[in-house]
Amino acid sequence: MDRPNSTERSNCPVCGESLRESWKMCPACETPLTSLLCPQCAQPVKENWRRCPECATRLLCEACLRRIPPGHAGCPVCEPRFADTSTAQPVRAEPITGMEFVYVPAGSFMMGDTFDEGIANERPVHAVRMAAFYIGKYPVTQAQWGRLMSDNPSKFKGDSHPVEQVAWDDVQAFIVKLTQANQEKYEFRLPSEAEWEYAARSGGKKERYAGGDEAHPVAWFEENSGSTTHPVGTKIPNGLGLFDMSGNVWEWCRDTFRADAYEFHPQADPVCSGNGPDRVIRGGGWNLDAWSARCARRFSYPADFFGSALGFRLVMVC
Repeated sequence: MDRPNSTERSNCPVCGESLRESWKMCPACETPLTSLLCPQCAQPVKENWRRCPECATRLLCEACLRRIPPGHAGCPVCEPRFADTSTAQPVRAEPITGMEFVYVPAGSFMMGDTFDEGIANERPVHAVRMAAFYIGKYPVTQAQWGRLMSDNPSKFKGDSHPVEQVAWDDVQAFIVKLTQANQEKYEFRLPSEAEWEYAARSGGKKERYAGGDEAHPVAWFEENSGSTTHPVGTKIPNGLGLFDMSGNVWEWCRDTFRADAYEFHPQADPVCSGNGPDRVIRGGGWNLDAWSARCARRFSYPADFFGSALGFRLVMVC
């Protein structure tokens, strides 16, 4: 073993390996040692900075305070907690309503306006790590709603059309009944907006809409809807096999809406649960333009609001 001397540094900032002053990279984890760079945009950063001023990416792991190396959205030491080691079924069927839930594997992505064509509340773009979950293959339909609820509030009637004109609290009542009908074997809830965007973008890919960069193949919106909702699953799915995440109806999320939420998001499974009257909605609807159907678009309504372009889909917790 070499004896420590004046040419030896302390440790690698990522893995802790002993280093020499002349080394250009860590021999254990291959982290470059010549200069500190942002792991996402590769701009030079300083030792004491916690975020990159250019792209707002975190530079230090929140959990262990190790420096995040180039090419990683999160800490390579802590990331295994979010690694997808599951042998989960690709689709689960809920027996009471017939809803199908698609498995979304764990991973990391850059959340927000990655195309630089949105508004301030879609920024800063930031790295987020997601644990695995199941999400509804389609928005909840009127037939599925009717299996548990006594009335159909929707303006545009049709068993396979998404249920709409449901307030956030109405959705919570549906979740309670769904859980009870399944004898509490499963946990259901609305997706967080991070889960929603990660799923819509086919597992965090750089996609403008849920399934690609063109709206018409994947979304019912103002130009092609004929001023009505449409049966779910009649446009093409995204890369995970999810339908109608862009267009048809907006979808409630579980988060309280804050315009500046992205400035305070933790890096792992963020949810904004603070006080506030408004809840996040995502996805756009039949009555608005394609810009509103982008995956990064954030909007909100008070929890007691309902409208003919507002529905929901659920998460089944792994």
